[in-house]
Amino acid sequence: MKMNTILGALTASLIGFLTGMIALLQQTGVNSLADVNSLAWIILAVGSAISFLKDFQAISVRRLINGATGTGDGGGKL
Repeated sequence: MKMNTILGALTASLIGFLTGMIALLQQTGVNSLADVNSLAWIILAVGSAISFLKDFQAISVRRLINGATGTGDGGGKL
């Protein structure tokens, strides 16, 4: 496992988390972080974890395919 795989997945997860946080803070009646329901924060955290796992898997498989095919695009030659 390479660090760039983890950092790539972490970056994608962080972007998703921050996007979700902005959406939560734009709700009517929300003036601070404390105004957001705790269940919404849990859902956001679980969604970010799923995003991390999805991107980690995608990057790992792409690296595996690159190694098996000897190409740099994630696919083989037709």
